[in-house]
Amino acid sequence: MSYKLKNSFNKFFKKVDFRIIFIFIIFILIGLFILFYKYSRYIDCSKVDFAIEAERKQVGEIIGFKDLTPNAKSWVWDFGDNSAKVYDQSPFHKYDKSGMYIVTLQVNGSCTFQKTLEIRGLGKIIDSMKIPKIIAPTVVTVGQPVEVYYKYLGEAFSWEWSFGESGQMDNTSEYPVYSYSSPGKKRLTLVVNGDITHIASRDIYVKPRILNVSNIDTLKRYIPEKDTIVYYLPPGNPQKDPMEEFLRYIPAIPMETPVEEKISKIEENLAPSISENQFELLLIDVAKQNKAKEDFGKYTCDNYDFPVIKNEKIIIPFSEFCDKIQNKKIKIESIRLTKNNRNCIEGLTIKYKIKKGLFWVYE
Repeated sequence: MSYKLKNSFNKFFKKVDFRIIFIFIIFILIGLFILFYKYSRYIDCSKVDFAIEAERKQVGEIIGFKDLTPNAKSWVWDFGDNSAKVYDQSPFHKYDKSGMYIVTLQVNGSCTFQKTLEIRGLGKIIDSMKIPKIIAPTVVTVGQPVEVYYKYLGEAFSWEWSFGESGQMDNTSEYPVYSYSSPGKKRLTLVVNGDITHIASRDIYVKPRILNVSNIDTLKRYIPEKDTIVYYLPPGNPQKDPMEEFLRYIPAIPMETPVEEKISKIEENLAPSISENQFELLLIDVAKQNKAKEDFGKYTCDNYDFPVIKNEKIIIPFSEFCDKIQNKKIKIESIRLTKNNRNCIEGLTIKYKIKKGLFWVYE
């Protein structure tokens, strides 16, 4: 039986062409190589991403682009301005015109990702010689009359002074006199001849006025009560306690209000604290119409007309700002709050964008 089986195998191998088997093995190896190559270059298209590194995003600025996609092997960049495509992982590019550009990145020849980039213009060139110079004290006291002056190269025929408390124009005289009603850092501004482009500004620090010096002296002289000292009479016949006789001639002294109670009364008059991140979340709720300006009352001491400087160029009351952002999609880039000595918010500086169609733009 084994002889017949061996004989049949010999006949089979004599009939088989080993060249066919060799070609078949080559095709298998090629297939495995292609499969390995595809596997090594495979990426999840949902993870394609890149970063834009720029300080101002202005015309003429060198802007860096950096791919953040894991397992990326090849790159094709299209910067959206009809310039030549770039095939580096982290290229640099410069835009010659302002506008909105769509930056496209293709990774490993299969996955594509896009981002919208806004390039700003250089803006107007400001002539420093046309900016007036404000002459005013650096530190003043609440209620103290402050005289302000200015220097200006040229003929001046109109003046718009803002002393940083009302958020509006406070005086149109050439040399006004003003008294601050609240302490804190104030921004004094002057516009000459209606030229807002060349506006002058100066910071003034307003100190609180001390109204009652005696109360402060009393707090400084306050000494905490010490433990009671026990006095013993010498042995002998009972006698009247000399301390009792001495106390008869001490005039009555009204009781002082404890320091803790005074501090608690001061704290009761302070507005509750709110961080800039919490304030930002409330503004987003206003945009979604989930909140209104009245929800800020406890933080602003029910003042809804304090100034809001938005996007570094427009000043409007807070109530009007809340109306403008309602029912809009907003993206806040930076926010800064100004508070007075009662912890009430009295100023807001904000930089944000709103979504118009497919693009985010500064309002």
